Amino acid sequence: MLAGKTALITGATGGLGKAIALELAKNGCDLFLVGRDNEKLRTLHHEIKELYSVRLESKSVDLSVDMEVGYLLSQAGYRIDILINNAGMFPLKSLDESSNEDFDRCFAVNVRTPFILSRELGRHMREKGWGRIVNIGSSSAYNGSGETGVYCASKHALLGLSRSLYQEHRGSGVRVYSVSPGSIQTPMGATDVRQDYSTFLNPVEVAEYIIFIMQYDKEMISEEIRLNRVVVR
Repeated sequence: MLAGKTALITGATGGLGKAIALELAKNGCDLFLVGRDNEKLRTLHHEIKELYSVRLESKSVDLSVDMEVGYLLSQAGYRIDILINNAGMFPLKSLDESSNEDFDRCFAVNVRTPFILSRELGRHMREKGWGRIVNIGSSSAYNGSGETGVYCASKHALLGLSRSLYQEHRGSGVRVYSVSPGSIQTPMGATDVRQDYSTFLNPVEVAEYIIFIMQYDKEMISEEIRLNRVVVR
């Protein structure tokens, strides 16, 4: 059911973003890839092109800057059927060490941009009577820990936004999912040296699960999903 749909993926060059992009392309979905690193975007663009016959666009965007987010919307526009709010910042600092700028930038990327993209693209999805919005949360949306106070606060906020979006879109044909994985084997996950990286989730498994729930189109919906590790240490 995803073949021919167009998905916008923020943070597309990260470990999970890339896995989601490849899984969507495997299912025949056209892609609009968003990241900050032009070289990584080009590499991912060519990798997908070699594997799958789907339409591809990619844009380098700083999601902490409203003007650039607005430019992204002007480029993506009405044709987006699936929004994957995957981009995120993970400041690993105690609250004592965290600055106002750390807070503002983390919330801009982790909360404000998903809010703007979900609001604007969600309107178009409702008009078409079909859409998917997937907000990539975190296990940190349900707890707190030392050195991640700003990050945890942003993921709590994203969870609240997701719950409200879910209620507002009910019955419209637009389905909203909050997916909150535990630590994942990605470059961002590797910065958390407090835990055993070998026990982290495989990003490919997380991506496969996300594509599975998006394709389930009956009366039931899993709107709030927590994905956890079997072993935690």
